[in-house]
Amino acid sequence: MSRKEAVEMLHSRVFKSVLLHADVVAREAAGQLEKAIPSEAKPFLGRYAPSFSTRLRERAEKMTYVYSLFYCFENLARLLVSERLLERKGMDWWLSVPAKVQERVEKRKADIANNAWHQATFDTNIDHTLFGDLASIIVGEWQDFEDLFPSQNWVKQRLDELERSRNVIAHGNLLADSEIERIEQYLDDWLKQVP
Repeated sequence: MSRKEAVEMLHSRVFKSVLLHADVVAREAAGQLEKAIPSEAKPFLGRYAPSFSTRLRERAEKMTYVYSLFYCFENLARLLVSERLLERKGMDWWLSVPAKVQERVEKRKADIANNAWHQATFDTNIDHTLFGDLASIIVGEWQDFEDLFPSQNWVKQRLDELERSRNVIAHGNLLADSEIERIEQYLDDWLKQVP
């Protein structure tokens, strides 16, 4: 390739890059693409990485993926419950959830108030619910969710099984690959079922 051809190819690539960038910016402005947020993230485990064995770091990295999936899944379910009940029952929808869930949430809120030194972000009552509470709410208010799911048993079975995996994750243990696949499968099922 001659110098002239190389320069022309480089110019062509730069021009295409400029056009692509302009297209992305225009689509972000139009709301067709999510705007990229620059990441200031620390490297995995940051300065602490050398303190841990390679095996432990590899396990942590594997579980980071699983935790992230579960975090998104659990909060997606919370969002579904709160939005659906707000839409169907209005601003006072929380009063329709099972009393035992309301009581548990009030106890958690009191515990947080008594331990103000420990900061956590909880915006609404639904944020204080346990994962298992979500199944109780959906089943308890079935008339508001029956158009989304095949049956109460479908919801309860999946969320009950996922709660077991959640507890393993929350206690800093390693999940078997088959359990990770179950989480992925149930998330796939949920995403297909709930528009």
